[in-house]
Amino acid sequence: MAYTSLAQVDDLPESLPVLRLDGYDSDLSSIDEQDPFGRMTLVETAPPPEYGAIGKVTFELLDTPIELAQDLSGGCGGKIWEAAGVMVDYMLWKQEQTQGLFLQGKKVLELGSGTGLVGLAVAKGCANVDTMVITDQIPMMHLMSQNITLNKLDDRVQAKILDWGAPISSDIPVPDVILASDCVYLEVAYQPLIDTLVALSNKDTDIYMSYRKRRRANKRFFQMARKKFHLIEVTEDPKREQYTKDGLRLYLMKKKSQ
Repeated sequence: MAYTSLAQVDDLPESLPVLRLDGYDSDLSSIDEQDPFGRMTLVETAPPPEYGAIGKVTFELLDTPIELAQDLSGGCGGKIWEAAGVMVDYMLWKQEQTQGLFLQGKKVLELGSGTGLVGLAVAKGCANVDTMVITDQIPMMHLMSQNITLNKLDDRVQAKILDWGAPISSDIPVPDVILASDCVYLEVAYQPLIDTLVALSNKDTDIYMSYRKRRRANKRFFQMARKKFHLIEVTEDPKREQYTKDGLRLYLMKKKSQ
């Protein structure tokens, strides 16, 4: 995953520096909002964007970049985290390996979408999915909708409100595949997240979860999750050796029979 970032809209001069980021090695504990990954280099300049903190994210297996607005002042949800790259890279690779059969006709739902990067990239790279729904709380709805429109995916991607632990709205389709990227970070959200996964899934649902190990408390989430789900680490990913060095993991979760 490569990210090209532009400055915040309020601070725009007549032209903007375009910065490129490569790699999976950002660290939540040492964030600098001006350079959150500490590894940005100047590429070129560009005219001011229409949105604040807009940029482009490129993936090896995606023909065109994802246009992405970020909200750097809106907490964790409005930013890009490296586990999203792990998720997208694997989904696109698996789709290619199976000659498009992996997600063909599947109803896909993303939890904790934030910017919507994962859902947008998968929808763009796997055009034969049946539906793609990206979900988050109310504060993220405008950002998700912006990014859907930026990528001209209004006819293929829907943004929906979904609060973890709350009843599932009838307008959210029952998914065949659930994507959850970097959703394991707040202990208070562990049980609501598990409750939502239980409510949305059955024994045939494939739940993919990518995350970065940041604190010991992460183990508690997986201990709780194992009461309801089988957890299988995805080891076939060709990039696994690279990203596991940075504490990143990708799991497939399958609901246990009751």
